[in-house]
Amino acid sequence: MKYPTIIATVGGEGTRLYPITLNISKPLVDICNQAVLTRMLEPLVLQGCRRVIMASKGYENTVQLNKYFKSGAGFFKRLGIEDGQEFEYQPNYEDKGSGDAVRCCMEYYGVKGDALVVSGDNLFDIELDAILRQHREKGALLTIGLKELGPQEDVSQFGVAKLDKDMKVSAFVEKPKPGTEPSRLINTSIYVFSQEIRRVFREMGDRVKDIGRDVIPYLTERGYPVYGHILRGYWADVGTPGRFWRTSMDILHGELKNIKREHEYKPGQWIHPDTVCRTNGLGGVRIKGTALIGRACQIGRNVTIEDSTIGHTCIIEEGTTIRESVVNSFANIGKNTIMNRCILGRYTTVEENSRIDAEIEVEFPVASQDRIPVVGGGGVTIVRNSVIGPGKRVAPIHQSHRILSTGRFMELGYDKENVYFRERV
Repeated sequence: MKYPTIIATVGGEGTRLYPITLNISKPLVDICNQAVLTRMLEPLVLQGCRRVIMASKGYENTVQLNKYFKSGAGFFKRLGIEDGQEFEYQPNYEDKGSGDAVRCCMEYYGVKGDALVVSGDNLFDIELDAILRQHREKGALLTIGLKELGPQEDVSQFGVAKLDKDMKVSAFVEKPKPGTEPSRLINTSIYVFSQEIRRVFREMGDRVKDIGRDVIPYLTERGYPVYGHILRGYWADVGTPGRFWRTSMDILHGELKNIKREHEYKPGQWIHPDTVCRTNGLGGVRIKGTALIGRACQIGRNVTIEDSTIGHTCIIEEGTTIRESVVNSFANIGKNTIMNRCILGRYTTVEENSRIDAEIEVEFPVASQDRIPVVGGGGVTIVRNSVIGPGKRVAPIHQSHRILSTGRFMELGYDKENVYFRERV
């Protein structure tokens, strides 16, 4: 089977994930010790794709991506693939949305054949051969990957499609008001475009902006062959702390296929040999359940790590308990600290006897999916004996204007170094 060119739309600012995206491009945030974008591309490349184009936007985003992936040689080498093509990047072009970014990249690089367009916010299992086979058998211009959500899940934050009996999209509504959605089938931002879309983009002219808001309605209203493909495997939007944490736990527990994990220490535990050596063979450390621990970590005695991911070069002092948490690289965690269901960003310090816990009872309302406390953003220090409860986020005080100016968050207070905030409910 001829596999498509991957075009990864990675232009978002990642404000929903503040503070961990304050100093790093959203696709490069680590999830289980690899960049989100790496985890997204892995299953596609392992199933046969070899050409990757980054549809990035803006100086900071593009430069960070290029610095991290470079030509892609290291990415392919890690997966044991010898015939991968060099990664390509969107030129210096201020696109008007995901559709415009795809148009730019297809034209600039002369993409021929099908293009598989995926969003840098999502991680998924996809049977690539199945969606490609349907796309080609139907003679589709566009095939949209759809996921059916249950009756208790909110579809109002997604594009929603209605299909006829032939799987053709008969209606598509972007972010419908509750109760007006035409179905429970949400747009996963996984698309297969045929080469003919380049001609249609030229036909659309300046109307090519966002794929969901602009391109799909244009195609369906004019009778172009747009089909849906229902995904049966795993799919998650990792753009919020709650979803990011949940997906991290799912990867840790093997819910996603085609994810490469390295340095198996014991069944269900992946610990870098350097860390094992530094901690005297993990003597005095209790590793429970499933765990992923990176290289060059120093872990004290009587530390308990349970169902958690720990990044590289972390220092965890004696008596600390880390349970169902995500700890990113270069974190320092003091003695007798409790971390439960939380996210700790890169280069964060938590001093002794502190507690960061999503399950502490609090009086103020917290969105059910965003109870996960998030501490980070570069250089945050949580002073000794602190308590950080559900829904609370902590960032360096010099970032407060940037955070609060989004209108998404509510200020909870300050100290001399940090701003404390939460998402508006």
